Amino acid sequence: MSIEILLSAIVDGIALGFVLLMLSLGFSVIFGLMRIANFAHGSLFTLGAYLGFEVASRTGNIVYGLLAASSIGLIGLVIERFLLKPKRDPMMQVIITAGLMMLLDRLAWLRWGDVPYIWIPKGLEGVVRYGPIIMHSYRLFIIVVGIFISIVTYYLFTKTRYGLFVRAGIDDREMIQVFGVNIEKIFTITFAIGSILAGVAGFLLVPWQGVYPLIGTNYLLYAFAIVIIGGMGSIEGTIISSMLVGIIQQLCAYYVPYLSEVSIGIAMFLVLIMKPEGLLGKVIE
Repeated sequence: MSIEILLSAIVDGIALGFVLLMLSLGFSVIFGLMRIANFAHGSLFTLGAYLGFEVASRTGNIVYGLLAASSIGLIGLVIERFLLKPKRDPMMQVIITAGLMMLLDRLAWLRWGDVPYIWIPKGLEGVVRYGPIIMHSYRLFIIVVGIFISIVTYYLFTKTRYGLFVRAGIDDREMIQVFGVNIEKIFTITFAIGSILAGVAGFLLVPWQGVYPLIGTNYLLYAFAIVIIGGMGSIEGTIISSMLVGIIQQLCAYYVPYLSEVSIGIAMFLVLIMKPEGLLGKVIE
C-alpha cells in the first residue's frame, strides 16, 4: 500500500463525495421537509446527465452543459406544482414519484438507448501531480465546483430567511404555518432547488463514469443511504456522510473492489445499529 495510491484514492473519494452531496442534499431536505422519499430524484439525476452531455458535447463548452443540467429545476418545479401539490397524501406522493421514475427512465432509454455515453472536456483530460498525490484534472475540477456549490447551498439553507423557514418546517411544519409562512411555496422552491442539484450532479459524473439510463437509479440508492447515515433532514449530517461514503467507496474500489458496491450498505447498517436516527439526525416522532 503506497502513500501515493492511498492519497489518490482519498482525493477521488472527496470528488465522488461532492457529487453524492449535490445529489443527496436535495433529497435529504425534501425527505425531511415533505416527509416523502422522492423516487424520481434519481431520474432527474439521469436527465441532467443526458441534457448536459448533449449540450456540452455539441458545443464543446462545459459551462453550457452545467446550465443545461440546471434546467432540470424546471422539470422539478412542474412535478411538484402539478403532480405532488394536489396530492399531499404521503403514500400517493410515493406512488406518483415511483411512477415518474419508471416513466422518465423509459423515456431516457427511448431517446438515448442503452449505450453508455461519455464526454471529456478539453483541458481536463490529464493528471496533476502535487507531491505524492496524483490527481486527475477533471476530478480536481469536480472538487472545486463541488466546494462552490456546497458553500452556496449551505449558506442558502442555514444563513438566509428562506433557509430558516426550511429548517423550521423540517422541525415542525404545523408550527411554522401558524406564523403565516406559506409552506406550500417553500415546498415548491425546495423541490426545484433539489432538482437542480440532482441534474448538475448527474452531468458532473459524465466525464468520469459516463451516463446510461439506469445510472440515476443506482445513485439514488447511494443518496438514500447517505440520508440515513447523516440523519433525515440534517444538512450538516448529509455533508459529513457524503464525504465519508465517497471516501469509503473509493478506498474499496482501489483496494478491495469486490466490496465497493456493498461498502455503503455496511456503513449504513453499522450506523443504524449504533445511532438509529443517523449521525446528526433527530428522532422523528
